[in-house]
Amino acid sequence: MTINEFVRECSSIETPIGDLANDIIRDKDFPSDKANKEIFDYLDFQTRRNGTNEIFQKFFAEYLKKNNATLKFILEYLKDNNVQSIEDATDKNIAMPFIETCGYMVTIPLGSKYPETIMKDLDELKIINRQTVDLSDGGQIESYMIDNPNLGMEMALRFCCQKNQFNFLLSLLE
Repeated sequence: MTINEFVRECSSIETPIGDLANDIIRDKDFPSDKANKEIFDYLDFQTRRNGTNEIFQKFFAEYLKKNNATLKFILEYLKDNNVQSIEDATDKNIAMPFIETCGYMVTIPLGSKYPETIMKDLDELKIINRQTVDLSDGGQIESYMIDNPNLGMEMALRFCCQKNQFNFLLSLLE
């Protein structure tokens, strides 16, 4: 499904996501003929400016739930392991506290069943839900739902995830 098809599909839903889809359809500057990355960068910028970025992040995540095999794989793993909080993930050795700028190091075993599109998928997942996180030293960092993803030597996907970002990830579970 293309982003343009997803926008049209969502436009009939009477929710904030449907309202956003209708705004996108009415936007004469919307770059519908561009690559997904450019489209999402445009929407991210526009919704930050309009104060609707939280809705856009949910919209983007819902699009990726349908179109990103690696996100589906991660969500299925969390669901299969009945992970309902970062504490559950820590208790089940799926996440462990890490340096403050990372938050938690999350490890998802891949085995031999990982998606063939994992590298392309990770590029998309690296830009979901950008937020500013305050640090204990008074500084701030930009945080994403999946920060610095990499494939470990023992066939595992690892990524940094702040607690609020992990909660956002869990909100995508059905």
